[in-house]
Formats: sequence, C-alpha cells, structure tokens
Amino acid sequence: MNSVGRPPEVDSHGEVVQKSLVNVTIPTKLANFLKEKGINRSRLFTNVVKRMYRDELCRFCYSTNIKESMIGKYCLDCELAKPSANPYTTYKCCENCGNKYQPPYNMFANSKKIPKGCSDCVPKEEQL
Repeated sequence: MNSVGRPPEVDSHGEVVQKSLVNVTIPTKLANFLKEKGINRSRLFTNVVKRMYRDELCRFCYSTNIKESMIGKYCLDCELAKPSANPYTTYKCCENCGNKYQPPYNMFANSKKIPKGCSDCVPKEEQL
C-alpha cells in the first residue's frame, strides 16, 4: 500500500526530523496576510529561526555542534555524516581582500607572498 501525505523531512544522517507543535500568537491581520499569500507558517517560522541563529544552529540537521575554521562556521555532525558534502553554515570574508568565501568559486588560498588570502586575490601561479 502506498503512503499518504508528504514524505517526512530527513536530516543529514538520513533520519526523520522529529517535529513539535508550537503555538505562536500573531495579529489576525498578519495571519490573514500570510494566508492570502499562500505562505506556509510552519515553513516560514523554521526558515526565520534558521536565519536568525545561523551561527549557532545547523540549517541542515538543526544541530548546535557548530565549529569555526579559517573559512567559516560548519556543522561537525553534518561533516561526520557526509564527509563529501559541504557542512558550512556561514562563510567568512578573506582577510586580505575582503571578498566572501563562496566555494567552489572563491576558496581560501595560501601563497608565498600573502599568508592569508583567497583564490580571488592570490594569482593561480602563486597559490601553494
């Protein structure tokens, strides 16, 4: 027999994300506006919280096991679950030129002349 309804949301480990009902009281006009726009309030609330706490909460598995590197902040749980996937939740800017790291286009790069740079400011021939 086929299952009915939406498929469950799964985390980076492939496990079903457990959900809780949260009662949020909002102005009626706001509720009507969201309904008229066809906005899913559960999805909206989840997205807003993930954006507000992007340095503390993983957007993929909701873990708080966030670590920091020279490139940015990443989820240790996601890195362990899928080593080939990108576990970063936020990226820093290059200390040399100020451009934001945006893998795979702009990555951290070492050179003999610049101790901390990126692939935008360190020419390919100078990258180690």
